[in-house]
Amino acid sequence: MDWVLERTAHTGFLGVTLADEVFTDLDFADDVALLAEMVEILILALDVMRQKVCPFGLEIKWTKTKIGGWKCG
Repeated sequence: MDWVLERTAHTGFLGVTLADEVFTDLDFADDVALLAEMVEILILALDVMRQKVCPFGLEIKWTKTKIGGWKCG
């Protein structure tokens, strides 16, 4: 999974900045949370990830995929 995430994160502007550090994802085993400041970037990252995992026989479960966010203030 780390191999896939490295190739997914470096291809775009994926990531959010918190306390002067950039976080692109949170992952554990086969669960991943991609982080971005714009929904459009998340959609592009998901497409890149789909292309990267396909050769390994893996797929993104679109029915379990959620895109959301929070608002400050």
